[in-house]
Amino acid sequence: MLEDSLFESQGHKQSRKPATVLLSVVIHFAVIALLALLPLTQIQAIPMPKVDMSLWAPQPEAPRGIEVTTVAAAHRVQTVIEVDPGDVIAPPSIPTDIVYVAEAPTGPPVNLPLASGGGTASLRLRELIGSQPEVEVPAPPVPPPPPPPAPVQVAPTRVSGGVQQANLIRQVRPVYPPLAITTRTQGVVLLEAVISKEGRIESLRIISGHPLLNQAALDAVQQWQYRPTLLNGEPVPVITTITVNFSLSSP
Repeated sequence: MLEDSLFESQGHKQSRKPATVLLSVVIHFAVIALLALLPLTQIQAIPMPKVDMSLWAPQPEAPRGIEVTTVAAAHRVQTVIEVDPGDVIAPPSIPTDIVYVAEAPTGPPVNLPLASGGGTASLRLRELIGSQPEVEVPAPPVPPPPPPPAPVQVAPTRVSGGVQQANLIRQVRPVYPPLAITTRTQGVVLLEAVISKEGRIESLRIISGHPLLNQAALDAVQQWQYRPTLLNGEPVPVITTITVNFSLSSP
């Protein structure tokens, strides 16, 4: 029993030794890793290098000297030489070619009486007075005549058929259409007429009537003539109604 207990205790001691070694190894590695990472966690400001800006600035130019030049004013001296009009002075140089200028012939002198009295003055009119053509100024154009006034359009005055019938001076009877006679057609054609201020028929319009009788009524009334209708003593156009009867019993 004692030996067994001794063996057991020795076995326990041997089993604990590898664990202790492993733990110590892990702790050592952890400490080494911590010491290696510690400098990385500390951030230090990097000092910026100082730049001398004087190296980049342009060098100032040296002041230029101002040169002052004194110019003496030149005095112009004129020399006056008195020449006697009777002396002959030789020219400084004699030209090789001599150009002769031919004078244009002039007309005979014209003697004009002086306004102050006796004596005459001989004047060369062609030399003094140049011949200038007379410029004719065109006359201003004649303005066109004003256009004639537009005729005043007077609206026709409406009058009754009975009143206008009294002014009738020429009445042409309508010709009875043969077809209307054959068909025994009778009736009344009512027309609206515009009569000019001279009394002539200007326009006709059928208001009512039979188709077989309308054209005969238009042909007859178109030839009618009226006396001018007066309004305040002036002839005026009128508009009125005209009735044309077609009857087979009429002569």
